Amino acid sequence: MTEVEGDDPSETGVAGSEVAPQTDIARDDGERGPQHGKRRRVYLALAGALLLLVGGSLFAALSNTGTTVLHPLVDETNGPAPSFSLQNLSASSRPVSLGEFQGKDLVVNFWASWCYPCRTEMPLLESAYRSDHGKVAFLGIDTNDSRSDAQRFLNRTKVTYPSGFDPDEKVGAEYGLFGLPVTVFISSSGKLKGRHIGQLDGATLQAALQKAFGTAASS
Repeated sequence: MTEVEGDDPSETGVAGSEVAPQTDIARDDGERGPQHGKRRRVYLALAGALLLLVGGSLFAALSNTGTTVLHPLVDETNGPAPSFSLQNLSASSRPVSLGEFQGKDLVVNFWASWCYPCRTEMPLLESAYRSDHGKVAFLGIDTNDSRSDAQRFLNRTKVTYPSGFDPDEKVGAEYGLFGLPVTVFISSSGKLKGRHIGQLDGATLQAALQKAFGTAASS
């Protein structure tokens, strides 16, 4: 017989007949509680999975329509872009900073060597960078990554525009980074024009450049 705290026969003088119903009730409550909690956790997990599925489908549908190319980066789009200075991923010891692009429209692409969509997207950005003849500047920011992995990745993708190294995602946090890849568009006056979340394709990049800067990369 399981004892219930406070029901000591030596104190009450009652031998079992009054204690047993209380013990049975306590055991019954203890058995129902975990089962109920387990069912509740299963229901919550199923609900969460359903929300992720619906949300992912909705995001994919919006991304494919081309109607929402740029998403506001801050409460007031056209706010100032957060300044930064980062180590250069190339052999150059010269740091990469936002200030050096003053006076030029700038595309900033956040990426990482472990980001599978970045493998497809970055050669596209390199092509736009080469064909634009300097009209729009391009900058990569490698985030949450190791320097050696990032350098090997750049060699494989043959990207030549500069990339800064942000291993602790400090700059990414300043720009409200949410997953990878993310591409931010900054005007020549240093104002945030918006960002594209997810992998860019050729048509989306052209539309984004047109919407942000009134220009598009040459084909």
